Amino acid sequence: MPSQLRLAVDAMGGDLGPRSVVPACARFLQRFPPAELQLYGPPTKLRPLMGAYAPELTRRLRLVHCEQVVTQHCSPVQALRRGRESSMAEALRAVGSGEADAMVTSGNTGALLALSRNILGTLDGIRRPALGKSVPSQNGSCFLLDLGANIDCSAEDLQNFARMGIEAQRAHTGQQQLRVALLNIGAEAGKGPGEIRRAGELLEADPQINYAGFVEGHDIFTGDVDVVVCDGLMGNVAIKAAEGVIRLIGHKPFTLEATGPVKRFFGQLAINLLRKWRTNVEPSRYNGASFLGVKGNVVKSHGGASSEAFYRAMITAKECAEANLADRLVSAMVRARD
Repeated sequence: MPSQLRLAVDAMGGDLGPRSVVPACARFLQRFPPAELQLYGPPTKLRPLMGAYAPELTRRLRLVHCEQVVTQHCSPVQALRRGRESSMAEALRAVGSGEADAMVTSGNTGALLALSRNILGTLDGIRRPALGKSVPSQNGSCFLLDLGANIDCSAEDLQNFARMGIEAQRAHTGQQQLRVALLNIGAEAGKGPGEIRRAGELLEADPQINYAGFVEGHDIFTGDVDVVVCDGLMGNVAIKAAEGVIRLIGHKPFTLEATGPVKRFFGQLAINLLRKWRTNVEPSRYNGASFLGVKGNVVKSHGGASSEAFYRAMITAKECAEANLADRLVSAMVRARD
């Protein structure tokens, strides 16, 4: 755990860019007085936004001049060829050099994956890094990965995702005995694509993994398993579908149609409980996914993140740094080879 937290923040990623990032940084510094932030982007765009905050906050917010920006439409190849001096790349270099304990960005996922692999490198034995995060479940949380970094995954990739997901969930919850499942179109052993079935065989034979079999999308949130593994397409669809349902509930007004004082009393009580539940599972509260498998703590925020959501991603980066997650993953992969 770092004695003084230092985060590198890419100010130019996502749909809102500095408009969401700078207020989130100010809020983060206010809540965590020992922390220091390095903010990467064009000073001409950042300084006017910083002027709204007290000097004692901005003294712990160091601007790093970067005019080059990786856009949301930039391909991984373009990011490697033309984005090597971008705010995203420089924030990654700060992690690689040890100047920062973690970095966070709302930028392009494909570009972030390409630049992370190029600048930081991957852990021994990891062919493909994965995006993962803890999502709320009935009994606490479940770690879901991959959330969109890899579409075509081999059985061996999925096995490595499971190993990394276990260590990430241990860091998040402190629990050691975790149940691991593969996301599939059914719980029956014979269902699903060949690589998923083969991954099931690998996990079943792995003595370091408590494998619980196949699960379906709704099982992610029941609390029956602690880590759910899938390829990036399935994971991205699953998490965004869940977020969409929660937002739909959030946009639907709660109304009372019951008549009579008793029915209206219990109806209002139910509405208050639903509103509380809706607040607790609001997707912005769980923003921020970790790039597992690169040599450093890298956190990806949602591209459309509001200031509140980006702040939550910074909290995720803080937790990764304090848990020494990247180093723990190195140890986990060494144990897997032994």
